[in-house]
Amino acid sequence: MQFPAIAKLLTLAALAAGSAFAHADSAYPERPIRMIIPYAPGGSLDPIGRVLGEELARRLKQPVVVENVAGANGMLGGNRVAKAAPDGYTLLIGITSNVSLAPLVTPEAQYQASDFDAIGMVGTSGLVLVARPDLPAADMAGVLALARQKPGGLSYGIPGSGSLYHLAMEAIKSDTQTNIVAVPYRGAGQASIDVMGGQIDVALLGLPAMLPHIASKKMKALAVMSKQRDVGDKSIPSASETAGLEGIDYTIWTGVFAPKGTPEPVRQRLHEELQAILRQPEVIENYRKMGVEVAPAQTMAEFAAFIASQTDKLKSDIARTKFNPGS
Repeated sequence: MQFPAIAKLLTLAALAAGSAFAHADSAYPERPIRMIIPYAPGGSLDPIGRVLGEELARRLKQPVVVENVAGANGMLGGNRVAKAAPDGYTLLIGITSNVSLAPLVTPEAQYQASDFDAIGMVGTSGLVLVARPDLPAADMAGVLALARQKPGGLSYGIPGSGSLYHLAMEAIKSDTQTNIVAVPYRGAGQASIDVMGGQIDVALLGLPAMLPHIASKKMKALAVMSKQRDVGDKSIPSASETAGLEGIDYTIWTGVFAPKGTPEPVRQRLHEELQAILRQPEVIENYRKMGVEVAPAQTMAEFAAFIASQTDKLKSDIARTKFNPGS
């Protein structure tokens, strides 16, 4: 048998295959890209993703088709991307709740945060505790005082059981030993309507979508959940400014993800284009008006490390608060 000849043929075949893969990566993208937003249209994430989709399409010279795949607290869209071919043609606009938190608290989840390749962070946006206009409380301390006066007498709305909003409110209750009844909604829209209409007392919702209602005084803004005051409205105090809540620090981070195993040259191209987009003054200003603070430049490895650390923090918070949305 001519082993040297066979070995030579195998080597040539391997080199040819490698060359083909390299060509495919260097030619990326050769067809339209699908960008999954894992929540319904009308929420805070929708305009963030659509701005990004338009800019990516312009820079990549290929259509970027934005598709809303809502359901299961963002896990339906996340699951679709996790199972997609790792070729760079299916991307996820992911946030804290559906990438890191939901898989930790939902047994039905079919993925973990580590099942995605982290391309880059877009930015962060705030969570705000709002109240019905006639609630006799002007700030976080006032709400806690009411809750202590009448345990179980106040109700709080949240978009989705098991969401970051849910965990943040349960952390506040745990840290202050108060009893406020959770009222989960399928989305922020109905929760905001009900708090403005007085059907519920308070609600923890995404700040960007609530800014117009706060400005028109249809609801009262009591506190944001980030350690520092939010870029969306710096007049709103941070919950951490309230005695007993100094450790509260929650924001919604938004990022771009690809299925695990996406080739490094493709990931690098997407990362570089994302960084270029986020340097544009008009994009920064557009996002600022949405209440989104654009993330500082970072590498893919730094973003992946951030996701891992955030997921570990959520695990700790779940354990500390005994958070169990299914109970």
